[in-house]
Amino acid sequence: MFFLAKATRLSLPLFFLLIAGCQPKVYLMPPPVGLNSESELFVYGKENFDENYLKTLYATNRIPYNKIDYSTGYTIFPSDILEIGFVTYSVGDEGMGWDDLYEQSLKNKRDNDLLFTQELVEERAEYHKDDDTNRASLQARGFFEEINTAIDSSFDRDINIYVHGANSNFYRATAQGAQLYHFTGHNSIVLTFSWPSAENLFKYKTDVLHAKKTVPAFARLIEILAKHTKAKNINILAYSAGAQVAAPGLAYLRDLYPEEPASVLKKRFRIGEVYFAAPDTAFQPFIERYLKFRDIVERTTINANKNDSVLRISAFSNGISRLGRPDANELSEEENKLIVELLETPQLNALNVGDSEALDLGGAHDSWYSHPWVSNDLLMLFLTNASPEERGLVAKYNEDGAKLYYFPEDYEEKIYQLIKNQKDKLFQKDQDEQGHE
Repeated sequence: MFFLAKATRLSLPLFFLLIAGCQPKVYLMPPPVGLNSESELFVYGKENFDENYLKTLYATNRIPYNKIDYSTGYTIFPSDILEIGFVTYSVGDEGMGWDDLYEQSLKNKRDNDLLFTQELVEERAEYHKDDDTNRASLQARGFFEEINTAIDSSFDRDINIYVHGANSNFYRATAQGAQLYHFTGHNSIVLTFSWPSAENLFKYKTDVLHAKKTVPAFARLIEILAKHTKAKNINILAYSAGAQVAAPGLAYLRDLYPEEPASVLKKRFRIGEVYFAAPDTAFQPFIERYLKFRDIVERTTINANKNDSVLRISAFSNGISRLGRPDANELSEEENKLIVELLETPQLNALNVGDSEALDLGGAHDSWYSHPWVSNDLLMLFLTNASPEERGLVAKYNEDGAKLYYFPEDYEEKIYQLIKNQKDKLFQKDQDEQGHE
């Protein structure tokens, strides 16, 4: 369908080393190519600047180390309780203010790496697995009022959920979410869903098991946000093994209401953009899951790289190709035909970042935040809901007739004009929201 991926025999230790793909500390990612000192995104979000602090939301089904002091963090063990709250980070050296952070964050070559430091974790609401998601405690109602106040003061009225990959602790996951928040120009509400990864190079199989156990909690989170917040849309960014939570989680959400029309659920849950970045989830089973949830979401985007070294070894370990590096030979003729038909619709887009020669990604697994073109495209998608063509991508058909999108050689040359074109759309999006308040 997308392209043929051939498994390569590598040692298991190397597999776990590559599947981790992370460092113990998080440093600010490169600026998306469309952002510079003249960028208007940060002008729109000026009311949400707070010196050098990035305050985002989190939700987790991890058991906390210490219920009295949540700043000690969360364990690797799954819980039946979904906990939601705020997490605050500072960036760079102690004493760095907003002006310095703004200047440094938009530099391609920074004076120093900008480290994320966790300052505060505030757990504010919890839901047990059998709790009615339509209800909220007094404390939870106050928490949702704070979220809605933040939505009212934000240029973008959506909530963006970030679902991390394997071998990621609470700190790393929520710091990545804070990066996403910063580069929206502080215009969007970002919530990191921190599922209980085992945080160990050699425990990928434990992560797979914990991701499976997390599926109901993820579906419950979407129901809670849809019920208790004003979010116009709930967007989802699932990175790597985070797709093992998000994809079955969306299918599970649909299965909870088998008698209700998809149109009713789509309006109720308001799920907008669903973006799978280098998704480390089984290719063939994804098709069945997508067919379940496609009619309750606005659009699904798959970021795929046939050269992805992490997904190559994951396919070997799991015995089946991954969605971010799919092997069409695993599908029947009917399934391949179905995928071709689905990719022809605007509801399913596949970004072939691996064959976009201008990106020069090689075996990269982290392009959604490490490559300035790819991160810029993701921001345009979430902020403006623009089509691939409106975001400067070009469509080509592969040998199987599947429609795939690529980054053209002149992407950087035309991106500023494209962003300018989308600026009016973004402004109109805000005006429409204010008109309905």
